[in-house]
Amino acid sequence: MPFYLEYTANQNAEIRSAVDGSDLHEALVRAVGAVREAGCRTALLRFSPEPSRAFGGGDVVAGYTETDGWEIPEQA
Repeated sequence: MPFYLEYTANQNAEIRSAVDGSDLHEALVRAVGAVREAGCRTALLRFSPEPSRAFGGGDVVAGYTETDGWEIPEQA
């Protein structure tokens, strides 16, 4: 699982959780559900070929804001 969902809860708790998915599309489908369930205002979906628990580790492959929804950067 090289995909990780990151968001901040209650303005101070940084959450990083692994997201199942064999590719970006599968991971994004699961991330959408997780963000909806958590009630996030912003979130990042990251890719890291090496397992990592470090918040901020890996490349950003999609971003979410409550206002704009999910966006995938062109380089992803």
